[in-house]
Amino acid sequence: MMKIRLLLLPLLPCLLFIGPLRASCPIYLTISLSGKALHDSCLEVNWGPDCAGPPEWIGIYGQDPTISNFQPDLRINGITNRTGKLSTPIKLGKLLFPGGWNRQDSNELPATRYPRGKCLPHYVASYNGTELLTVECLKIQPNWMAQIKDGDQMPLKSLFLPGSHASGAFIASYSKTKSLLVKDYLVAQHFDVWSQLVFGIRYLDFSVGYKYMDSDNDADNFWIANENMFIIPLAGVLRDVRHFVERSGELVILDFSSFPIGFYKHPEIYSSLFHLLRQELGEVAYQRNMTLDQHCANRNFRQLLSLGIHVVLLFPTQELPYPENESGLLCSPWQRFSTSYMNISQTLDYMRLLFSKKPDGPVQDDGWIFTAVKSMEQTLNTHKLQTAKERAAVINPKVNQWLKGPWGMNANVVAMDYFSNTNIVDLAIEVNAHKAFLLATKNKFINLEILR
Repeated sequence: MMKIRLLLLPLLPCLLFIGPLRASCPIYLTISLSGKALHDSCLEVNWGPDCAGPPEWIGIYGQDPTISNFQPDLRINGITNRTGKLSTPIKLGKLLFPGGWNRQDSNELPATRYPRGKCLPHYVASYNGTELLTVECLKIQPNWMAQIKDGDQMPLKSLFLPGSHASGAFIASYSKTKSLLVKDYLVAQHFDVWSQLVFGIRYLDFSVGYKYMDSDNDADNFWIANENMFIIPLAGVLRDVRHFVERSGELVILDFSSFPIGFYKHPEIYSSLFHLLRQELGEVAYQRNMTLDQHCANRNFRQLLSLGIHVVLLFPTQELPYPENESGLLCSPWQRFSTSYMNISQTLDYMRLLFSKKPDGPVQDDGWIFTAVKSMEQTLNTHKLQTAKERAAVINPKVNQWLKGPWGMNANVVAMDYFSNTNIVDLAIEVNAHKAFLLATKNKFINLEILR
């Protein structure tokens, strides 16, 4: 008699999950980097990668095309390639967030929870003839971590966290900023930190500079910096983070990655910054148990949220004097990898090395950050000094496309300049849902024995 044992995973959840990921030709919207200001920026249509069958036409709408027979604001015909990005003449315009998610909205009423995102009035749909194939929209994702069903076993190091590089390098008004250097080369994001978090970014990268402001409040001396220049005050950014996590209940990683101006050989300035962080974020930030030597990347994100913890601070504690350097408020920096001085071919090879997670590779079982950026110096090799937007327009779509393959499953933090010309937030949500499902079903199988 022969005995055959079959281990079967629950089939229905597998099919439900795989279905949307295997759409024959996914279509989505991003924001072009060609506009001088955000409201002047145009919508981009993206399809792929590797569409099995491109649609006959794509329509752009200002309303949901599934609820009525609207005519498109723009119709795009003749798509033949399997992967592509096309800028449209439709401008983004002024953005207002629904459901109480604007910064200035009152805190008296709770903001609407959108665990599956909320569409803004910009839709894209694909068709074969009159047959509707897919519909997507430009959306905010203020509560996406609530979507990770069965994520109870997932530590921070296992999450795919969408991030922004030089997160505070933003100016509200280009018209009031006279410096072309700031406008074209130092600004690195379309959105301020509040809006980045509302769109779904969960990792923020801060470079901090110290500028003495002759003020009674020492907090006024700390500024967001980029490329060794001051951009905006830090204190307001920290308050935005605190207000967002209080309103959303989400978890955010803050990485104080560099201190390019005013900190060198001044431990007392590091100490003042620590006290500012404790003052602004201490009530919502993770406090390590020093006796257990807890590694922050190993902590389960749902457990942190259940304890009322919504911020994790990464900080080089060795720069702090005693006793601040032993504070449980600060976590040691995670491993960092950057493409700053690489061309596209070198970036691909570098990602292959990192995201394969080979036993002898640089990425192992710990928290790690992949920063997909191109530096100003690197562009000089092409004999043309590219603006920050031009650099991001080259590298972002490539990295975004490569992460949609198996590499995305090994991602932890991925940070970009001008993340808004990718769909990295949606990609991270899909990957995290997949990871959580695999963890939840790891030990849940049906054991069938067939006797022959």
